[in-house]
Amino acid sequence: MLSISIIDGHHQAQSRSTKNGIRYFQEAYAHLGGAFPQQIEIPLRNPADAKPIGEYTLDVSTFQVGRFKNLELNPFELRLKPAEAPRAVSKAS
Repeated sequence: MLSISIIDGHHQAQSRSTKNGIRYFQEAYAHLGGAFPQQIEIPLRNPADAKPIGEYTLDVSTFQVGRFKNLELNPFELRLKPAEAPRAVSKAS
């Protein structure tokens, strides 16, 4: 599953003025399998929606079927859920 990290210094909402008003977002890092994570912006409806520092994955509700039946991400609403801690593997004797 795609892992997304919100680190210290990026846990607060930011804003940008656009022609349609103010747009809120939060910076995060997506781990895409390369040597380094890629910086991304998570769109927010309001500043209170900013996620705290931690590890997240994309919620299944973030995905949608496009006009041509392609699976795609909804770019206006990337819903994150806390990543599950790895389960301990017990060794059988």
